[in-house]
Amino acid sequence: MSHSPSNPAPDRYLTFVGLDCDRKASTIVERLRTAAANGREDPFWTYFAAKLDGDRGPAHDELYHIHSHLNDLRDLLERWQESDLADLLESIETECC
Repeated sequence: MSHSPSNPAPDRYLTFVGLDCDRKASTIVERLRTAAANGREDPFWTYFAAKLDGDRGPAHDELYHIHSHLNDLRDLLERWQESDLADLLESIETECC
């Protein structure tokens, strides 16, 4: 996609249109749930999954929870050696939070 004055590059300070923040958040959550279902365990993940499911505190969307726990998620991704998800998390922080 080319960007011009009539078709500017996506910019979170102007609008979230085109940034696909919800899809990125869903991708991270889905991949973490899959990793956990395949035997990965972590106390933070247990806590975070309960928050995502609304079992611990009020229910919010995935992007909200990711934004609220960026550093903890960064640490979890490092422990689980999920470097591609760490890159996606960085994208979410830069573009969506």
